[in-house]
Parts: sequence; structure tokens; C-alpha cells
Amino acid sequence: MKKFLKILAISVVGVLVILVGVAFWLFSSSGNAFLKDKITEIANQKAPIGLEFTHFDLGFNSYAFAITDKQKSQIALSGDYSLFSLNTKAKVNALIKDLALYEKLIGMRLNGDVSVNGDVIKESNKLAINADIKAFNSMIKADVSLEDFKPKRLFLSSKEGIYVESLLSFLNQPQYAKGRILINADMDISNLQAPSGGFNIASSAITPNTALLRKTYGLVLPKDSIKLAINGVAKNDSITTTLLATSSYLNVESNNLKASIVDFSSNGDIKVSVKNIGFSDFMLKTPLLANINLKSSNIANQEATLALNAVTNPILAHIVMPNYAPQSVKLNAKDLNLKELVQLASNYADMKDYAVNGSVSLNALVDKINLSPLNYTLKGDLKSTIASLQYQGLEIGKDNTLNAEISGNAKDLKVRVDSDLFDSKLLANAELESNVPQNVQVDIKGLNLQKLAKLLQYNAQGVLNAKADLTNFKDSNFDGDFSVESKQITLAKATLNKLSGMEFKKDLSFALEGLGKIKNGSGEAMLNVDGKDIQATIQNAKIDLKNNAYSADFALSTPEIANINPLSMALKGALSLKGSAGFANNKPSLILQNRDFGSFDVALKNEKLLVSGKDLDIKKIAAFTDNGKLIKGGVANLNADLSIKGDDAKTIIKHLNGSVELNTRNLEIYSIDIDALAKNYENTNSVNLLDVGAFVLAGPLGVAVTKGGDAGMLGLNAVVNSKSVIKELEAKFALKNGVAQAEDVAFATGKTRMAAVGAINLNNNAFENFSIGLLDEKDCAKYSQKVRGTLDNPKIEITQTAIKTAVNLASSIFKKLKKGAEVVTEPVLGEAKACVPFYHGSVKHPK
Repeated sequence: MKKFLKILAISVVGVLVILVGVAFWLFSSSGNAFLKDKITEIANQKAPIGLEFTHFDLGFNSYAFAITDKQKSQIALSGDYSLFSLNTKAKVNALIKDLALYEKLIGMRLNGDVSVNGDVIKESNKLAINADIKAFNSMIKADVSLEDFKPKRLFLSSKEGIYVESLLSFLNQPQYAKGRILINADMDISNLQAPSGGFNIASSAITPNTALLRKTYGLVLPKDSIKLAINGVAKNDSITTTLLATSSYLNVESNNLKASIVDFSSNGDIKVSVKNIGFSDFMLKTPLLANINLKSSNIANQEATLALNAVTNPILAHIVMPNYAPQSVKLNAKDLNLKELVQLASNYADMKDYAVNGSVSLNALVDKINLSPLNYTLKGDLKSTIASLQYQGLEIGKDNTLNAEISGNAKDLKVRVDSDLFDSKLLANAELESNVPQNVQVDIKGLNLQKLAKLLQYNAQGVLNAKADLTNFKDSNFDGDFSVESKQITLAKATLNKLSGMEFKKDLSFALEGLGKIKNGSGEAMLNVDGKDIQATIQNAKIDLKNNAYSADFALSTPEIANINPLSMALKGALSLKGSAGFANNKPSLILQNRDFGSFDVALKNEKLLVSGKDLDIKKIAAFTDNGKLIKGGVANLNADLSIKGDDAKTIIKHLNGSVELNTRNLEIYSIDIDALAKNYENTNSVNLLDVGAFVLAGPLGVAVTKGGDAGMLGLNAVVNSKSVIKELEAKFALKNGVAQAEDVAFATGKTRMAAVGAINLNNNAFENFSIGLLDEKDCAKYSQKVRGTLDNPKIEITQTAIKTAVNLASSIFKKLKKGAEVVTEPVLGEAKACVPFYHGSVKHPK
């Protein structure tokens, strides 16, 4: 026995010696180095953040550690301790420069830095931590006490407040708002499942970032701030919270929100009122009220019921949220009153002309929701009964139905719609796969256009049938057949004008028949329009969706253009046009032919416009333009070769280059005597040459421009009820960047020849160095006038030529009254011995 005890004693002593030796070794420099390396290895295995001890000193009664990471963060822990009781007093100083590095440890991504400065005190079984935490540009004071290593008390305060925008950035969120939140908490947490105490979160002004919310979500908010107050009281095993958020557009209130700490269940009611906000271009003008009821038994069984009170019967949404993640949403709206819905809509649109009675019901289930990546299943139906629908007293619908069914998921969807509105039988089916249409079928029979048009605030009569069957959608292409047919459609002139922006004079009636077929995005179509006042066909229509290219042959005719004329100018008589039109490589093309007045052709291709008019009967053109009383004879030829670039009139004119030429022979003008006007100008200098020479600018329609029948304008009653024959007219312009330079612009009657020189800037319709001259046989201007201003408001400038005209008139009088005056006035007049030619063109002086 003694031997055993001796061996035992020796063994114990040996173990103690070993332990003491190991202890002494651990506290030595080599032992510290071993511990440092081992801790570093284990830490970096758990999280490869580049953890490294820059200082490691563990002694018998003190310690001092300094740690850094890849971002050169600094953490320092130093203090004294008792080796036997392990009581300690330590200081902690830490600056983590980038928390994003610690995402794997924290479990979420955080941006920015955090610093901690504080004291750690352990005495016996009590541990106290007192620290100032600086993060997200805010300072938070935290006091935490533990007993037997179990939490005892928690105290948090933010004297200056927490900056919302910095907190959002810290949490890796966009800066949706700015402001400050004050937070205070004083709680006994010795029993984490039954804490006691309370907390307060408040803000006098949280201002949403309205620009960011509108850009990101289309949400339009007023610029007012939101006041926030949250008070919580912990008692037993739950926390009861009072919530209040107020602003000019938002009110959120709850007095009984209760969260269980044991099973993390939540129960209570939240009242929400929203007004004066919008989404994209839709603005909420009337308050929107909603009640939210939270109900759950544990963290795995969270539920919420939303009751939206827009009309008498609420719209209900029941949301199942296990672990606070939405799993399913069930929507239910039963017998919503259509009259109330129209009254609600009248706050946003003019609905005073509509009267509706009926109801609509909605049921839908969004199930198996997964937010990342977004996925769900969907099944629902909408059923509506329209007892009556009237617009401005006209009955549009009575005892009609509109039903829709929808099913699918986030990528694949099927939709079916059927209705008997507008006296029709309407059936539509659509199927989407991976958010791409696969099949679309529409069949409309007996659509009452009067009722449909009235609903859209238009005026039309007739019945329409239409069908479309589209399949195999791929790369913006598809296969399909479509057709449209009506025995007779009548479009009111007001509707035509509203749709076209033109000025139709009468209603337009016609029968309509069209059909088409597409295969892999390419196909053909045709359309026939047959009416009393208009006949039109579109044939050989080619469709190429893949290359965005289209073309068609067309023909249009009318026995009386006045009945379908959409222009402001008066037109009358028969008209027929034919040709082709197309669009390819983002450029339009056009070929147009008319043989009613001669040979007239237009060709537009590759931004080049060619116009050719040969042997045009000016008498017919005058009659067609309601100028038959003014122009009764003549033949014209027209040629234009222009480059056309741009998508709007301003750009096209700016880049307009090329040439335009018009010439006429034996143009008969009635109600104005050009020779008499010219003679009158020579005698009195009282008539503007621009009035006489407007034919140079406007060609055969010059009389309409000068209002030749208006004797009061010219002040020449003696010369307006007669006839002029313009034997030769030439109007040739060269265009460069929208400026028309007169190259050869003149006309001649039996006694008079006039010409124009200069340019007209079509970009601003202004005259540039423009003059009109009354010529003599030597191509010199006997009289000339400069024209300034614009085409709409021309201004005649008094020139030296005009002054000489008056002197010449005085001289002729002196010659008649006193023979000797000729010698006296000659030096004063300074009569020219030679002239400078005004005109160098092709129009010859009358013989």
C-alpha cells in the first residue's frame, strides 16, 4: 500500500511538474508564438479574411493583443487578469475598416466601417461590457451585463440619433430616405424568453428620396416628411408595440402589435391610410384605406389579412408567410359594385357621360412563392355582370357578361377571355411560355361599332367581324392568319378628323374586307375598301417582321374628291391614284401615278425624290382646285430632283438639295390683265410688282395667291375683268440646304416680261436678296422692287429704281408742257447711257 501511495504521489508530482512546465512554456515567448500561430490558423480556416496578430503578449497576470486583417483594420485588447479566478479588467479598442470582408461571418453584407471603444470587467460570475459603438455615421452607447455568463441587462442609447441614409448604405441598401432616428432601450434580459423593460424609436422627420423612388419603382410621393414613433414594452414572454407614422400622405397606426419571444409569433392590427401619392402617371386623389391583421402561432406559421376598402365591399388579400417569407397570397373580391367603381374612377377621369350598373367578382391564388429567384403559381378568374352600360344616354350594353380565366406561373401563363359586350361574341385565348407568347387566338363576331366607338368617345356605325390565329412566336416572328370584314362602316367626319388631325368635310361610308397570312414572320396581306365616295385596294402587301420591311401596291379612286377631301384647300372632281409604297432599311419608298391631268409621276427611293409632270392640262388642274373661273387654259411641265433626308419637316427642309423646274405654255388667266397692270405701274408706280409677278413664284396657281379677283387689293377696277395669256413661263430653282436659288424665273405675255432673282430660304420662309423686275428688250429692268420679309408677310423696299421712276414721270410731264425743260432737267436726271442686264434666262421678250 505504501508503495502504491508513493508511486501515486510521484505520478501526481510529475503531472504537476509537466503542467507547470507547459504553463511556463505557454507564457514564454515560444509558447506565445505557438498560441498565436494556432489561433491564426484556426481563424483563417473558418473565415479567410487575412487575420493576423501584430502583437501577442500573454503573461501570468496580464495580456495585450493587436490584430489586423486584409484591410489593415485594427483591434486591440489589453488588461489584467487573475490566473486562478480569471477575473479581468480590460480595454477594447477596435476599428474595422470594411465590414464587407466579414460577410461570411456575419451572414449578410454590410458596407462601411465600425469602431468600438470600451471596457470589459469580470468579477466572479458577473461580466459587464460598457462600450461606445460608432457605425453608419452615428454613435451608440451600449451597456450589457451578464451573470453566470447569461445576459442580465441591456441599455442602448443614441444621443445624437442614427442617420437613416447612412444606416441604409451600411445595410447595403439604396438611400431611399434621409433623417435621424432616436433609439433608447432599457431592458432586463436575464431571462431571454421573458425580458422586461421597454424601448423607444422615434423620428421627427424621415424624408423619402422621392427622385430615387420614382426612378426605381415609379412611385410618386409628395416631398413632406414622415413622423415616426414606436414604443415597445416587454412583459412576460412577449413585446407589445405601439406604432404611429404620420405625414400629409401616409398614416399608419397600431396599438396592439404583440410579438412572442418564445415562438416568434406575431399578432395584432395595423390601420393604413394613403392619399396624394402616385405610381408612374397615376395619382391617388382619394384616400385609400386598408386594415392589416397579423395572426400567427409560431415562426413557421405567419399570416396576414389585408382588407382594402376602396368601395363598400372590401378587396381581401390573405398572405401566408412562414418564417416571415411570403408563401401564398389569396385574393378575393366579391360582388364589387360597378357603379361605385365608376364613381371612384371619376376622380381620375371624366366619367360623367357614363352610367353603369352591375357587379364584378375576383378570385385568385398566388402560391408557392419564391422570391429569389422569383417564381410562383397563379390561378384565378374574373366574372362580371353588366346589367346596363350607357354613354350619353345611348345604351352600349345590357345584361352582358365579361369573364376571364388565368393560370400558370412566373414564366408560363394561359389567359382566356369571353364576352358578349357590344352585341358581339368575343373569345380570346393567349398562352405564354418563358414570358414569350406562343399562341394567340381572337374571334370577334358581330361587333357593334357604334357602341364600341361611343365608349371610346368616337362616332361610327356598322358591324365588324374579325379573326386572328397567331402561333410559333420566336425572335419577334410568328405564324398566323388574320381577317377582317364588314358589310358597311360609316365613320363620322368628326371622328375622322380626330383620328387623323385633318379636315374631312363629310362622313365616310364603305365596305371593308381584308385578310393576311404570315409564316415565320413573313407573309402577305390584302385589303379592299368599297364605298360610294371611295374605292381603295391594297394588294401584294409584303410583310417581313424579321427585317422590319414592308411593301404594298395600292389604288385609290373617287368620283368626287370633295366628299373625301381631308385638306383645308377646296378640291372638286374625280381623282384616281395608283402606285406602291414600302419601308425597308429604315427608309420609306413610294411610287405614285396620276393620269387625270396629264402624265404625273412621283418616285421616292433611297432618300431621293423624283417628280415628273408632262403635258399637264392646267385648265383641268384649275377646275380640280376650284380655280376654274380664273384659269382656263394652258399646258405645264414639272420636274423635280431632290434629296430627302430626315424624319420631320424641319430636318427634311434643312437637308433639301436638288432642283425644281416648272414651265408653262399659253397659260390663260381671267379676271386680271397683267399687261394693263404693268402699264399702270409704269404710269403711276402704284402697283407692287410682287402682286403682278406672283405667277413667277406660284406658277399656274399664282392668281389664287394674289387673289386676282379682289380689285380692292390692287386698286385697279379697270383691269380686273379681262384676260391675260402668259405665252411662256419658266420657274427653275436650285436648292441647297433648304435655300431655293432662282436660276431662271420669268414669264412673258404678249406685251410684258417679268423676272425674279435672288433666293427664298425655306427654313424660315424668308426672302434673301430677292428682287422682281419689269424687263425691256435688252434684259434690263425698266423698273424693279426688292422684296424682304417672309412668304406670309412680304415687304416691298423703296429702291433707287423706284425713285428714278418718279423722276422719269416728272420728266415726261415737262416734255409735254415745256420744250425747254428737256435741256434743264437732263443733267439732273443723269440718264444712263447703258444698262446692266437684270435677267439672263430662257424666256424671250415679247415681239
